[in-house]
Amino acid sequence: MKVAIIHRVDPGQEDNLDELSELCRTAGYEVVYRVKQVRPPHPEYNIGPGKVEELEKAVRELGIEKVVFENELKPVQEYNLAKKLGVPVITRTQLILEIFTLHASSIEARLQIKLAELKYELSRAKEKVRLAKKGEQPGFHGLGAYEADVYYDEIHKRIVSINRRLEAIKKHMDLIRFERKKLGLPIISLAGYTNAGKSTLFNLLASEDVEVNSQLFTTLTPTTRIVRLNGKPAFLSDTVGFINNLPTLLVEAFYATLREIALSDLILLMVDISEPLHVVEKKLETSLDTLNSIGANGVPILLVFNKIDLASANDVEERIRKLSLPYEYVAISAKNGWNIKSLEEKVSQMLRGFIRIKATIPLDLTLMKIIKEIYSKSKVINIEYNDGHVKVDVETTIELAEKLRKLSDRGEFRVG
Repeated sequence: MKVAIIHRVDPGQEDNLDELSELCRTAGYEVVYRVKQVRPPHPEYNIGPGKVEELEKAVRELGIEKVVFENELKPVQEYNLAKKLGVPVITRTQLILEIFTLHASSIEARLQIKLAELKYELSRAKEKVRLAKKGEQPGFHGLGAYEADVYYDEIHKRIVSINRRLEAIKKHMDLIRFERKKLGLPIISLAGYTNAGKSTLFNLLASEDVEVNSQLFTTLTPTTRIVRLNGKPAFLSDTVGFINNLPTLLVEAFYATLREIALSDLILLMVDISEPLHVVEKKLETSLDTLNSIGANGVPILLVFNKIDLASANDVEERIRKLSLPYEYVAISAKNGWNIKSLEEKVSQMLRGFIRIKATIPLDLTLMKIIKEIYSKSKVINIEYNDGHVKVDVETTIELAEKLRKLSDRGEFRVG
């Protein structure tokens, strides 16, 4: 489908047409016309009447079937534009919802998207019904039969129903989270701007095969696996990517999913360092703002500058130096597996909850279960079996260290 993209900006404001074009590509649209206009919002169309005339001509001559605005439009503006242009007019928010719908694979993701759609519609329902009664226009089909209050109430009922279903899913996820917590292993979240390489790194570290491509928002439902990083076991989660001006209603709808990041013990914040410095700065700022908005500002962050294979070593070092951020960092290529050992060592240093202990434990039949637990929850430095005892030298969780202290022979337990 051929589309036109529009962004009206205030004086001194940069347009976001490149990212909007990428969103359109992800949704399966072909962008054939772009408009940037610097002016205050026009009450009737958002853009000026002259630009509307130009757009109308482009729609006719280029066979444009849909128009996508970066700006949020009032229902009356959307109605006026659709009436004037003769094709549906949607906003960035609606476009992102379309993309999310394409990529939603789990029941939870589909419900979250439907919730966001309904909340978006609820805020506009009464005005849209009033406008639809003036005559059917592209983008307003099917509303004329509803009285405004009936239509509004119907949307509200569906929101309540979906919230109930999501609450049940949330309780189930809380149980899973509780079981993970009982294991005592730290939780690491991969976060960052969409298409920064999170899923590629996840596949590498977890030996998995989750979908990876250049489209935005490929990952909507978190995937979690136990991995070993420099010998230490941890849960690793691949999460939904961030984006500039992510609509508030989508943050709200996906809050339970994003909250997983805030509950982590460590965040690996992925950054595509191969992009121009001003783009890197903007995307990093967006990512940090998003983490702050979901309550993750207290979680330790390791910046992972990815895609060093696409830039020279000097360029990478210069860009990182100019960023001058107060975070630990490592530069890698997840695609080629470059510098992954350094990443693992850095993560190992930053992971809390592990202590190194040496203990001597009497060897008996019940000990084999503990030995299995040691291997699954620890970085094993050395284990020796002799004279009816087992000597262990491990970096392990505090919970397991306490178990080993109680089992050890008197005087045969040391920390560090």
